Amino acid sequence: LPINPSVVNVTKTKEKINEVTEFDLNYSSNVAVPSSSLNANLPVDFVSPEINTESAAKFSAEGTSQDLIDQIKLTKFHITNNSGNLDFLKSFTVYIKASGLSEVSIASKTLVPAGQTTIAGDIADVNLKNYLFKDKIQFRISAVANASISTNQDLKLDQTFRVFGKKL
Repeated sequence: LPINPSVVNVTKTKEKINEVTEFDLNYSSNVAVPSSSLNANLPVDFVSPEINTESAAKFSAEGTSQDLIDQIKLTKFHITNNSGNLDFLKSFTVYIKASGLSEVSIASKTLVPAGQTTIAGDIADVNLKNYLFKDKIQFRISAVANASISTNQDLKLDQTFRVFGKKL
């Protein structure tokens, strides 16, 4: 029997749709912490600037699309102090925000070790795909200070999100 090429192409297309894809989305932003905002043992919030997700373009570059994404998980949230160490922080919780969605806790640290210039947050196990589907995301850091500081601090926030989906 001759093989019908259109049946072969449909089968190959179905197989390709079922191919799993995983890749990372990396984002970075800076947050200025005014010295006047920190007082020992008192909570304070810092908000990052809005970050363009560019997710549609990034999904396309990886051979997938939003409707084929199953989940997106945060795998890294680092806070780096470009001005020195992070001794002024006692603890922190990080929240993600996006238009039309409720804010959700994504990372935290209950005790910031002394002498560190970079600290990794303990990651919450939450599916963040609806946030990364938005055009912009934003982070709010709710922190408790260990001490007051005399100079402004410049914090860099680095995030890595792992995308799990299927290929086009």
